[in-house]
Amino acid sequence: MNNSQQVLGTESIGKLLLKYSVPAIIGMMVNALYNVVDRMFIGNIPGVGPLAITGLGVTMPIMTIILAFGMLIGVGSATNISIKLGQKRKEEAESIIGNAISLSVIIGILITVIGILFSNSILKAFGASDATLVYAKAYISIILFGSVFNILGMMFNNIIRGDGNPKLSAIIMTVGCATNIVLDALFIFGFNMGIQGAAFATVISQAVTALWGISYYLRGKSNLKFRKSSLKLNKNIIKAICAIGSAPFAMQIAA
Repeated sequence: MNNSQQVLGTESIGKLLLKYSVPAIIGMMVNALYNVVDRMFIGNIPGVGPLAITGLGVTMPIMTIILAFGMLIGVGSATNISIKLGQKRKEEAESIIGNAISLSVIIGILITVIGILFSNSILKAFGASDATLVYAKAYISIILFGSVFNILGMMFNNIIRGDGNPKLSAIIMTVGCATNIVLDALFIFGFNMGIQGAAFATVISQAVTALWGISYYLRGKSNLKFRKSSLKLNKNIIKAICAIGSAPFAMQIAA
């Protein structure tokens, strides 16, 4: 039995609630800051701020869909991992990690392909005008290419907490957000990249969180071990992830 499992079995419920809920709340708040930060910087772009911020608003439904899939896989995976650990079926819990990674990559690629192919139609359906379409497309085209990182980052944020390291999960999300703030200022005003600079900053910061999450498991510092064999999709694991993750998915879409 590892330290995190010992703590779960011996620590008081009040302390456990604080230990796991506070980092989770921090992670959710930090994730919400990504779009807020982009809006702050984009709104101050000389000459095109108002049009650019309107274009960014048009992309929000697409951003919400990407985030919803991250919640589906992340919450579904983390909850199932916790259930398996409670049943003392550690190997089955570890198998969920690989399936969650594969599912995140597949869905991320599908969103990228569909989004890029039909971006004009999708953006117009969400209210883009001829004046704002150019800004909305410039932003979302880059964001779509980072869909895999976005979903992976959200997924790892959840399963690292389920792995017994909620503090690291919050740190990763906070560093990602701080990276986004610094790069927004650098790309938009330092390199004069405009709304595309904000998109690149977001994708890079999300890549940081995703790669940090992957490295946590590859370096063997996690309580649960990642095995390459678990990358092969298992329909029973996928069903279990979707069964639990469908509720947060629906809540995110409806928000």
